Amino acid sequence: MENLIRNVQNMHTMKKILVILLASCLLPLAAGAQDARQRTATTIVADALAQLPAQTSEVYNGLMRELASTGAAGVREMAGMLVPADKGQNAVVEYALNGVTDYVTGEGLDAARAEVRKGLAEGIAACTDKPNQAFLLSLLQICSTEEDIPVFVKYADDDYLADAAVRGLVSTPGSEEAVLSLMQNAPRPSALLAYAASKRPSEGAEEILLSWLTDYQTDDATKEAVYNALAACGGKSSLRTLADAAAASDYDFGKTDATSAYIRLVNRLADEGDTKSALAAARSLAKATARTNVRAAALQIILRTDVKKRTQNLLAALRDGDREYRGAALDFAGDFADEALYAAVVRKMPSLTEQARTDIVNWLGARHAASQTDAVVAMIGSDDDELAAAAIRAAGKIGGTEALEALIACLDGPHAAEASAALLAFNGNVNEGVLAALDGAPSTQVHALKLAAARRIAPAADKVFALLASEDAAVRTAAADALAGVTTVGDFDRLCDLLDQTSGEEMRKVQDGLKNALAAQPADVQFDKVSARMAAAKERTRYYPLLAQAGSREAIDALLAADDRDAAFAALLTVDNAEMIGVLSDLAARNPAWKDKALARYTDFVATYAPAEERPALYCKGLEADPSADVQNRLLRALAATYSFPSIEVAARYLGTPATAEAAAFAVKTIAAKNPGMGGETVVNALEKAQEVYAALAKSDADAGYAVDEIKGLLAKYAAVPRFELSPEEAAEGFEVLFDGLSMEKWTGNTTNYVPLDGTIDVTAQYGGSGNLYTKKEYGDFVLRFEFAFVRPGVNNGIGIRTPMGVDAAFHGMEIQVLDHDDPIYKNIEIYQQHGSVYGVIPAKRVKFGELGTWNVEEIRAVGDRITVTVNGEVILDGNIRKACKGHNVAPDGSTKNPYTVDGRNHPGLFNKKGHIGLLGHGPGIRFRNIRVKEL
Repeated sequence: MENLIRNVQNMHTMKKILVILLASCLLPLAAGAQDARQRTATTIVADALAQLPAQTSEVYNGLMRELASTGAAGVREMAGMLVPADKGQNAVVEYALNGVTDYVTGEGLDAARAEVRKGLAEGIAACTDKPNQAFLLSLLQICSTEEDIPVFVKYADDDYLADAAVRGLVSTPGSEEAVLSLMQNAPRPSALLAYAASKRPSEGAEEILLSWLTDYQTDDATKEAVYNALAACGGKSSLRTLADAAAASDYDFGKTDATSAYIRLVNRLADEGDTKSALAAARSLAKATARTNVRAAALQIILRTDVKKRTQNLLAALRDGDREYRGAALDFAGDFADEALYAAVVRKMPSLTEQARTDIVNWLGARHAASQTDAVVAMIGSDDDELAAAAIRAAGKIGGTEALEALIACLDGPHAAEASAALLAFNGNVNEGVLAALDGAPSTQVHALKLAAARRIAPAADKVFALLASEDAAVRTAAADALAGVTTVGDFDRLCDLLDQTSGEEMRKVQDGLKNALAAQPADVQFDKVSARMAAAKERTRYYPLLAQAGSREAIDALLAADDRDAAFAALLTVDNAEMIGVLSDLAARNPAWKDKALARYTDFVATYAPAEERPALYCKGLEADPSADVQNRLLRALAATYSFPSIEVAARYLGTPATAEAAAFAVKTIAAKNPGMGGETVVNALEKAQEVYAALAKSDADAGYAVDEIKGLLAKYAAVPRFELSPEEAAEGFEVLFDGLSMEKWTGNTTNYVPLDGTIDVTAQYGGSGNLYTKKEYGDFVLRFEFAFVRPGVNNGIGIRTPMGVDAAFHGMEIQVLDHDDPIYKNIEIYQQHGSVYGVIPAKRVKFGELGTWNVEEIRAVGDRITVTVNGEVILDGNIRKACKGHNVAPDGSTKNPYTVDGRNHPGLFNKKGHIGLLGHGPGIRFRNIRVKEL
């Protein structure tokens, strides 16, 4: 069906529309004005509501842009559609209002924002339902400016609307004076107004808040709100009140939250420059409780405000027995740490516990305190393992030559593993140290070799090659392993020399070194170097893995032509190139001995590289090659992920073979579960056989029993589907069933958003040619009969006839409108948009629909240029399309404005002789059933 918003096919027109749409974001439609598509604000609103909720962000943004273009009038109209909860549903309207309000808060949309604000304010005033008023107030809150403050104040004393109104004030800049006025006039303490004061503090609020605590009996919730407000807008006068409240709660952070409020007030006074009051309060708080979190909060304030004694206070905290408190002190010190503080802390370390020293060393490392490297390195020799490990980690984080030398020295000792880890993450270049370590003791060399490989230290290559001949077996092994990390293309020739001389595991490690050396080179360079060296080698097979890494078509061809076919085939299995799909298929066909390995790898390549729509056929091709049962099962399980009807047909063929029955049953069950109703009897038969397979397996496998139950459920759904059959009369006339309630075999296109459901085709598709469902066959003259039901209000859909696929059927074919035109959102539509119209060409007589869910019967007869539409036994359209447009389906002057069609548009496909029948979705909410057609 032609959506009330039509995508224009002509690119020039499209550009014009985009310009107009962008402009509409800033300038609303004037009263009675129309947009570029000749739509009024009412039509735009109705059209947008019919398409919500949108299925993609692109559609959603476009609809919000158009709603914003309607200005205050459109917003006011949508607000007027809201009904009390017991009178109907508001979900779509609320969705639209919320969306357009959020949309106009974007950058550069001030004019549109002003219109939406105006429309919301007018909607609030006109609304008589409290919940809907509250909803509209919450929307105004999103986009409000200072001009909207009176709107919120108006409803602030309404018991139901006060929360929404006050929160609106809180969200609106410049509302401080209004909040204070409400507080002054409040008859009693108000938690809501206290909350507003905390967010919009003003001079004079503190006095009112304190009086609420002293002059009234207040509950805990109100006290908590007042305490939080005092934390935000109180001064010295509030300190004693909050201090007493915190003490009364034993400095717990629960219940009235007085402790948190007190700490926040003290912090705020410090921020505002009253350090004397803040420091006194913090010192008092630190002595008042043993709670670590409260003491830490007080210490943070003390460290911030008592600058002269900052170092002294920190050192005192480091003597504390509470490790969590010490850790907090060190964290706070990060805000003001400098070289002098580092030195002072280090001087204090000898008098501290080893645990405290461990914490300090960790802190120095995290701070990258290079000036204290000596102290950190000295701790590496500590007898305390925790402290020594902390020093090693810290040295790695600090970096520098001294730290590097100390860590290298640890590679031959009890902390070698920790030192290795620190060097691996070392803050700086470790090359010099690692190179020196390669000349050390064998245990040091092993660690250094691992570091050289992990940190890819190419300058270590010469020493690594030399250590391949070490007398120590562990060193030789580590050196061979390191080749894969340190080699570069400059080592290519000597690696090839090694490759020609070695064998076994050592040969594979040399190959890894060669792969590493070549990895950064382009594929053609790799191929040239490898093929040249291979040509001179006695054992060319050693170079096959290197050709495989190159992976180019040239390398693949070289392997295909190689002398040792088995070795070349093994290498080909490691090639990473989409072209291997065809190569492996050919190899499997030509060499039975390779078939299984080739097709197993082939299966992986298809899953990785083949487009989704091609995978079923490729998996089927693999199965047709008749590999072993193991590979067939692998292919069948891959086939299960394709969810296509041809796949289920193929899988069904393997249900009767014991070796493949389980994998085939899994594929059938999985595909059927993902596509309920797909394929009709074909799927039913396959499921029944799959059920037999699982039933046999269930005798020894409990999980198979669950599969039996799942298939029973699927079959029950199929069995419960009401199947449509032609009446004897229609059968005799020559009608053909297009949809019988289950099978979609005669349809193609979007089977994701048009699915069988309880004997119907349930539609959730959005507007657009690629999202439509079409008959596989084309029809010229015909009689189409079907039933349809609207299951949600405002449905917009259509039946395309004589249309190509993937186009806008209303213009490149014909579209017979399907529309719930009784819904209020369509009260101002054009007559050619009414249900049953040949869209834009011949208006239909307006038909009255029943309640949602009512099934309507429709017939569309197309004979030459004559189109007849009958709904529920009444002919609502009977006309000649050629006469309707006087033979001018396109404008004679070649323009986009056609004076001969009722919609003023060109319809180039109107006179098509034949085409597909299509279901043209514009969103969810409609179902079709009992579809049949008779060719004339």
